[in-house]
Amino acid sequence: MAIASEQHSGKRLKHSQQTTLSLSIDRLSDLPDSVLTHILSFLPTKFSARTSILGQRWRHLWAYVPILDFRQDNQETINSAMLLRKVQTTNFLRLYNSYYYPFEYSDRQLQTWVTFAMARNVKRLDLFLLSINPLPRCLLTCKTLVYMRLVACGVNPSSGNVCLPSLKNLVLYCVYFESDESLQNLLSGCPALEYLTIILNRDMVYCNVSSPKMKRLRLEFVSNGTTCGRCDRLEINAPVLKYLKIVNSFFEHIKCGVLNSLIEADINLVNDNNKPDYLLYSRSLMEFIDRLRNVKRLKLELSYCPKIIDSVVYDRTTSFCNLTRLKLTADIRFISMFLKNAHNLEFIDLSEFGEETEGWMEKVPTCVLSHVKIIKLVNIKGKKHELGYIKYLLRNAKVLERMEISYPGSLAWEEKIHLLHEISSFRRASEKCEVAFE
Repeated sequence: MAIASEQHSGKRLKHSQQTTLSLSIDRLSDLPDSVLTHILSFLPTKFSARTSILGQRWRHLWAYVPILDFRQDNQETINSAMLLRKVQTTNFLRLYNSYYYPFEYSDRQLQTWVTFAMARNVKRLDLFLLSINPLPRCLLTCKTLVYMRLVACGVNPSSGNVCLPSLKNLVLYCVYFESDESLQNLLSGCPALEYLTIILNRDMVYCNVSSPKMKRLRLEFVSNGTTCGRCDRLEINAPVLKYLKIVNSFFEHIKCGVLNSLIEADINLVNDNNKPDYLLYSRSLMEFIDRLRNVKRLKLELSYCPKIIDSVVYDRTTSFCNLTRLKLTADIRFISMFLKNAHNLEFIDLSEFGEETEGWMEKVPTCVLSHVKIIKLVNIKGKKHELGYIKYLLRNAKVLERMEISYPGSLAWEEKIHLLHEISSFRRASEKCEVAFE
């Protein structure tokens, strides 16, 4: 009797689970086509297509998704998906190859795929091709593209028609240019461009970035494991630029147009210690820093530029009147320059002090007296001149709320304790100031 009861109970439970599952499937299937295709649009196309086995309601639904997302798919899969599509619009096309499992394709086949998307008014394009062959020429005259990301692709030759009137966001990652003029030619055909990201692991002699409507620019020269990309000469002309990031660049010369709209800059420059003319290089660098005068937030990494000539730095009197946040990795010359010329600084993050400087800051800067609220000091080793600078700042910063001090990991525990006690004993101009040790 008990066994019969358990069997009956098990059947009821199984029936209940099946009913719940059925109801769940029914609730999902009852959603409008527009909602279901939107859900499917978050899947790669091959996974979206597999939902066709769920039932009659789902059989052709994937073919109405306005997105084609191919990741490590072969030619046959890509061609079949395109042939079976029932929607006349393709908002997004992604072709993603793989270093580990690359698929083969011909230039003609690539052109067919791109032409297919263009005929359906593609707006977003993401190509990761692992090829140095030039892109199909037709792609460079696509009038509907708003976003384009090219990774490990061959980019257009240095001449020829480029017309991308709607393109607002362009990402170029480890692409192959036919010549330095290729980039300039490409950008000249993008009159609406607002966001540009360029990350290269190859050398350029001359990099010219000019765009009348560009708001954000990110330019990085990176290592690919064997070589590090570099550029000898950089020229930027972007009068309405609001954000600028430059990383790891061995520039001989930097030329920059007006940047009156610039709000934030993140600059990391590297000196290869082989400049033919350090005076010319120093002047070029300082003139570029002067162009950043209107920023509110500045991150400047110059620790790998030790041979900047003193007289060129000390001559600078450019006012950074809008600057409120500064993160600086540079020697004491640049720290002095910004403290003197950035009267409204509120937050300072300093990562290097360099060597001792006699008579440092005899006249207390305005920002130290009345604006600086937070100071972060990184990699403090407890050297005499470092303690002198810390004492100076604590003694004169009248509205300082917090000073954070971090030590290098190599510093012995006993030395850290000694520094903690010594710095804690320094007189503070601000009664609200607390000193934190990390």
